Amino acid sequence: MDNNLSSSTNLSSLELDQDSLVEETNNNNNSRNHLRSPSTTTSPSSSATATSPSSSINFQQPSNNTTIPTMEDITRIDPSPFISSQDGDSSTQYTDDMTSYTSYAEQELIDSQHKPNAAAANNNNNNEGDPHTLTPPTWHDTFVHPLSSTKQFFIELSSFFSWEFLSWMAIQQCFISGGVFALVMSLGLPLFKELGIDASRQQLYMTMIFAPWAMKPFIGVASDLFPIRGYNKRYFAVYSILIGLVGCCVLLGLYQSGSAEAAIAAGPEAVQSFADWIVICFTAVSYEAATLDILGEGKYSELMRKYPESGSSIISFKFGWSLLGSIITQSFVGPMSDAGYFHILFWIALMLSVTPFYPTLVGWIPEKKRTKNEPGMTKLCSGCLFDKGSFQEKKVPFLVITACGLAAPIMAAVTTYASLGIGLAVSAVLLVAFTVATYFIFPPTFFKVFLAIILTYCSNVSIGSGLSYF
Repeated sequence: MDNNLSSSTNLSSLELDQDSLVEETNNNNNSRNHLRSPSTTTSPSSSATATSPSSSINFQQPSNNTTIPTMEDITRIDPSPFISSQDGDSSTQYTDDMTSYTSYAEQELIDSQHKPNAAAANNNNNNEGDPHTLTPPTWHDTFVHPLSSTKQFFIELSSFFSWEFLSWMAIQQCFISGGVFALVMSLGLPLFKELGIDASRQQLYMTMIFAPWAMKPFIGVASDLFPIRGYNKRYFAVYSILIGLVGCCVLLGLYQSGSAEAAIAAGPEAVQSFADWIVICFTAVSYEAATLDILGEGKYSELMRKYPESGSSIISFKFGWSLLGSIITQSFVGPMSDAGYFHILFWIALMLSVTPFYPTLVGWIPEKKRTKNEPGMTKLCSGCLFDKGSFQEKKVPFLVITACGLAAPIMAAVTTYASLGIGLAVSAVLLVAFTVATYFIFPPTFFKVFLAIILTYCSNVSIGSGLSYF
């Protein structure tokens, strides 16, 4: 309705209460007229005083302890206070006023009928948009009511993280990080020992196998800057799964064909060549696990920033599934490797590697599809985009992170296949260079954390893994 009424009639305010519809007007003698619903005699609340000859109408929200009037009550309201005898077109004014008055009351009536349903929907909402505080089960609830408390925890967790993403995280952590990768790391020692590889060489091989986990910063930057078919994470995850499957298939083929026995019979050079193939395949499996891990971390970190009420429960969820998978895997790897059933273990690794393929392909990792029409986005080739705007905005940090991620596999390869002395020297130079770059590029807090990690690992010299060979 129009905000200005005629100058001859000073309508102070119009107020809707759930028990009554009251209209207060301030005429030239400052008198007030009250409109009351026939169904109630409740007094109206105080209204705002007009500040100008053409005052505006003020609708106030109804209180929560009263009842919304029905449309029958509205139609029985005396319309006389709306009509001004001094206005030549009072019928138009009255029609406009009553139309707005009726529309507001009608909407309030509809809203009040839907409030209970809306509250129930909020309580049962299991998508990411319900921002209520997550309360993990207490120790008492966990031990006394383990099933109900765990179920409630998962239901509340799914209000911040969709069931699809939680399912994808559980599959990835249990079957990949805690499954096939734990299998590879546990299988490395007995397998290399059976081939006759000495302890020092075995340690270098395991460093090379573990290198993809040090590449996680590079993988994260690449997925952010190069959306494939419009998605930052989906197809990076799919391709990593395919790489892991190739590694498992080659391992299975080598051991099914009897290549291990033939290499041992042929001599040290054949064993060395066979061991190199084993390292490449294990590295491919490790790359699958590392890529899926960093992509999952990136997504749940994004959602944790969006919903800080979720706390750190998703991290406990992640490591819980990883620990479960690791316990199950290591319970059978030792006995089967001692019995020489390597080909069966590689069949198991193949089946575990393929588990996250379908959930990843159909989009259980929630993300918005990117297009080339976005600001700063350019097309590199068919199916691949480049986020040039983000790169230009944070070029130096991206370059430093990329260099850190690529340095690890390069140092591992040099140390393993070239010279141990050269590898150690290159490692020392790179550590100093990255520390200095971090000091000048990143915030002081980040530099202190980075320096603390370097000092911790350099001072924590351990030979436990080397002694495990014996």
